[in-house]
Amino acid sequence: MKKWTLSLLFATIAFSQAPTEDRVGFPEGYQKWTVFYTLDRSDNKQLRTIYGNDVSASVKDGGQANYPYGSVMVLETYAALKDAAGNAILDSKGRYQKDLNTTPTVNVMRKEKGFGAAYGAIRNGEWEYVAYTPTRGYSTLPQNSTGCANCHLQATQGKDWVFRGAGHFKNGNAESLGAVPGAIIKNYAFVPGTLTVKAGSMVTFYNDDVVTHNIADDFAGGWISANLQAGSGTQSIPFTVPGEFNFHCTIHPNMKGKIVVTQ
Repeated sequence: MKKWTLSLLFATIAFSQAPTEDRVGFPEGYQKWTVFYTLDRSDNKQLRTIYGNDVSASVKDGGQANYPYGSVMVLETYAALKDAAGNAILDSKGRYQKDLNTTPTVNVMRKEKGFGAAYGAIRNGEWEYVAYTPTRGYSTLPQNSTGCANCHLQATQGKDWVFRGAGHFKNGNAESLGAVPGAIIKNYAFVPGTLTVKAGSMVTFYNDDVVTHNIADDFAGGWISANLQAGSGTQSIPFTVPGEFNFHCTIHPNMKGKIVVTQ
């Protein structure tokens, strides 16, 4: 009798549930769609850009629990441009750059009435998934897209299985939303409290707290950021001159931090 591990049995069941035909379709002209945000994946050195067609982009803050039929979103994944040592080469804003000598993957999710039933227990409402190559070939066939559906379960039904919707709606800056953070705002504190960087660095703050914060220069009349929304807001700041930058949150003045800029 064949023996099964629980994980193998689950994988066998999961991968037997998926559409057998492509009803998603290659997203012609997606590069001209609305850019929801970009994401720098530091773990695998990828630059990801999320595009939405006009239907999905019509959804406003508060309406992301139910995207209309005809919504299509694209996750375009490029390898980041790297130096000879394998380190990502950042642009002037401290962000990853696309390595145009590599081939991107075009991951697509589409919502239509009646879609999704073939995924069975891991169904994401009425979304289906396919991944393509730029030449309209397949990177992930429909019947192999259970991994996509399984992943999007984590986005939850309350967000209509779509990741980072709140960040796209509330942050208002598609470029800074997905930057790799150099500092975190959490539990009413800047973490770390003091950060040392070299001149020419770009530091991105990410608000991982449950309330809104901002970043303000301690110098009276100095620079102040826009409010950073809870769980999504980011702010990238360039530091070009050696010295110390002391800052605080004007909403919660006891929150203080410091950036030490060295040569």
